[in-house]
Amino acid sequence: MSSIASQGPISRGSHSTAAPRPILSLRNSRKPLQPATQRTTVQLVVRVPTSEAQLARCTLHGLVGGALGVHTIDIDRRSDLACLHVELDRRRVAEAMALLMRTLSCAEFGSVRRLDRAA
Repeated sequence: MSSIASQGPISRGSHSTAAPRPILSLRNSRKPLQPATQRTTVQLVVRVPTSEAQLARCTLHGLVGGALGVHTIDIDRRSDLACLHVELDRRRVAEAMALLMRTLSCAEFGSVRRLDRAA
């Protein structure tokens, strides 16, 4: 696939009457282009002691701020564990996990599953 772009208008000081010549730009047609706005949202499951749930939530908010999607926290009183279900951009999962491991050495990670909607 090729595209053509012009060089722009000729400056007023130029005496040339010829139209600007197009510049030919070739793109690799084998690689499909994805829109820059398309992002894959995933759900990350993290299990921590109940006493550390607030720290885990604040840590994730500090990392991704407003980009942190819907999240729920399930509390199991018998085992004294909190299970966080966090939605975030797939590209931030490794960063989120590394930060949680540094902050909460007791954090356990469950499944990371792709959600059907885009963020």
